[in-house]
Amino acid sequence: MKLMIVTSNYPRWENDTTTSFVHNFARELVNQGVQVRVLAPHNIGAKTKEVVDGVEIRRFRYWLPLSGQTVCYQGGALGNFSKNPSNKLKLPTLVISELIATIREIHFWKPDVVNSHWLLPQGFVAALACKLTRTKHVATVHGGDVFTLNSPLFRKLKKFAINHSSLVTVNSSVTEKVTKELAPDTQTPFLKLPTGILPLPILEKTKITDLRTRLQKKSEEKLILFVGRLSEEKGVREAIQATAKLIEAGTSVRLVVIGEGHEKEVFQKLVDELNINQHVDFLGWVENIDIYYYFAACVVFVGPSKRSSDGWIEAQGLTFVEAMLAGCPVIGSNSGGIPDAVQDGKTGWLVEPGNKNELADKIHWVLCHPIEVLKITEQAKKFACANYIVESITRQFVKELNSES
Repeated sequence: MKLMIVTSNYPRWENDTTTSFVHNFARELVNQGVQVRVLAPHNIGAKTKEVVDGVEIRRFRYWLPLSGQTVCYQGGALGNFSKNPSNKLKLPTLVISELIATIREIHFWKPDVVNSHWLLPQGFVAALACKLTRTKHVATVHGGDVFTLNSPLFRKLKKFAINHSSLVTVNSSVTEKVTKELAPDTQTPFLKLPTGILPLPILEKTKITDLRTRLQKKSEEKLILFVGRLSEEKGVREAIQATAKLIEAGTSVRLVVIGEGHEKEVFQKLVDELNINQHVDFLGWVENIDIYYYFAACVVFVGPSKRSSDGWIEAQGLTFVEAMLAGCPVIGSNSGGIPDAVQDGKTGWLVEPGNKNELADKIHWVLCHPIEVLKITEQAKKFACANYIVESITRQFVKELNSES
């Protein structure tokens, strides 16, 4: 089988900070005997053609000079629109260039299936290209593409993508619900297929201990971990405020913040205002290969995401599952697709979005009940292994494609 993936988010070079879950999926498809080609936007410094882990990659240019290709990457299109509204003017050129590149690749490479990731613009572009070339189209919805960009025009484009697919895969229950609402009368079948993650690598215990020692300023400090984009909707503010509340109550904790984002300075200023500079560390991005060591070194991972002003909510939350694999207790918010993985009292704990006091209380409970926490953490690890490893997710995807052939 020849399968072409069309995406706007794909690692540009080795150790890129761009999330790698689409590449992990593509690489596993190759491991299972599928011939894969990825089509993604070009970015200055990236190659237009290369093969990585057996995956053929083609990157199309959409703006001149090349340094002006600023719609994608660096936090994603929505973040780039917010950071610099002039990027919106480049969107039509991106879409047209992607459509031309998709049709060209279909014509010359002749894939059996085109798999678009995100309904806009890829879903619409791939659906149109496949309609024109009579090629099978499978749309993969990641959540952000259906929770935001909901003007009447964008909703019509999403509906077109759904209706002109032979299959739509969604990563969570909430993503499935919202996607079906876009096209309530569609005849296209849906498949709930979480985004897969890599198996837990072998972790060196001495390296975990050394990292924990480096992170702690005092041996009695309990390490709270946040990993993600530094933006308001990710709940960074609540994580900081909950930490301040715990410190005020006399609990010795340190908040370790991993990630970057357009609002990083806002949160650093908040830390200053709360006078907890000595208890919060902003570490920036950490290499994917090392992130599991941080999960293993910390006492609890918090991901208190909430709905953004433009309607975005957490569709799935891969970091929760990664933390579970590493044996780190997780606290999430009862929002979006998080409860699919974080089942309150079974695989982790949930708090209401935006509630800093409830978050602080739940962190304190986790710190004070190690026996109960260990039992739930062990259950969570088994759950993550059984439901989220990319090998089994990809096998299910290939099986579904073959059954449709």
